[in-house]
Amino acid sequence: MKKYYTLIFILVLFFRAEGTVYTPITAPSTGVVSIEPITATVYITTAKTKDIEKLLGRKLKLKEKIALKVFQWKYKKGLRVKNTEKSDKKGKAALILGIIGISALLIPYLSIVALPCAILAIIFGNQAKKQNPNNGQAKAGVILGWVTVGLFALALIVVLAILSSWSWL
Repeated sequence: MKKYYTLIFILVLFFRAEGTVYTPITAPSTGVVSIEPITATVYITTAKTKDIEKLLGRKLKLKEKIALKVFQWKYKKGLRVKNTEKSDKKGKAALILGIIGISALLIPYLSIVALPCAILAIIFGNQAKKQNPNNGQAKAGVILGWVTVGLFALALIVVLAILSSWSWL
């Protein structure tokens, strides 16, 4: 058990170290060697088990390999969560605008506000879905926006049909 704690402690220290490793890259067309910096955190999250074994100088046991893969997965998942904060805000805005649009459509004198809210809900929802495709609020905002646009178009057609059927005699 002490070995596992030691390995995890070494990995955590290795993850938190912001030292830079330089890897030479040769361009195929020109043959010029350029040096690209790679931080230790990027290296460890993309490293394979054999690379870690080479780094430690010994072969990893099965539990250590599983722990390494779980740790890499959790670390990558933690990085992904930080990037979705903007899409969550846009998704929430899309949902709120979609609700305002569809409710404003049902109130007689506020139906003019419904169309801009629906268009903004569609725009914000699609932007949030590009950043995080699993954002449910963004999907709901887009659906509410399109429903509002459809109902607005239907109401406009009905009003135009009624107005054209009236006779002015």
